[in-house]
Amino acid sequence: MEMEAVPALAVVDARFVAGDAAALSVAKTLSLSGSDFTVTDAATGAVVLRVDGVLFSLRRRCLLADADRRPVLTVQESAMVMNRRWKVFRGESTSRRDLLFTVVKPSAIQLWGSTKVSVFLASNDAEQASDFRVTGSYHDGACAVSLGDSDTVIAKASKATPLSPPCSNHFRHFIEHLVGVLLDLTQKLFRAQIDRRFSVASALLGKNAYSVTVNAGIDYAFIVALVVVLDEMHFQP
Repeated sequence: MEMEAVPALAVVDARFVAGDAAALSVAKTLSLSGSDFTVTDAATGAVVLRVDGVLFSLRRRCLLADADRRPVLTVQESAMVMNRRWKVFRGESTSRRDLLFTVVKPSAIQLWGSTKVSVFLASNDAEQASDFRVTGSYHDGACAVSLGDSDTVIAKASKATPLSPPCSNHFRHFIEHLVGVLLDLTQKLFRAQIDRRFSVASALLGKNAYSVTVNAGIDYAFIVALVVVLDEMHFQP
């Protein structure tokens, strides 16, 4: 499926709609929550968005902020259907009146390598037909965001290929072991569940970095929020 020109679309805010196609780098950063990301302009390296996970919360939740750390969105897992339904709200709110859209994984079990996720805008109460959908293979690094059930692609996300660190396998295993020990200690101190596979260890070893291409006229904050939800759905327990 090829990227196609579509009318300007601002799901979050018009200030995140660029006149030209946007190429972004989304990288998971070191954190206790395991849900922190830094989003940069792939061409300039400038930070455009940040995602901060909420450590002590009954539900998994994270806050998306702009480059000046002003709150833009709150992404929260639904209490009713664990890890299959996520809601995205305006600002720091989790109130129904501030709901922007809902991301739904139709089945708790999907074939390995297969990704199929539906996105419903807040106005779509019936949820009979999706407003957007994400398909492809998130594990293999080839996902596309499309309009409804059409083949019109508005954005693509793929795993970035990290540079191999200049170290031997022995040193690499030592670092992984050290990270595991530190995380075990941190977990005991803070009594918080930490995903050791994709928090500190992954950041140190160059994993969990994504390249995102957003069509001209498409709200890139909306697309980044989808990337964050997909990461949570696929890589968190």
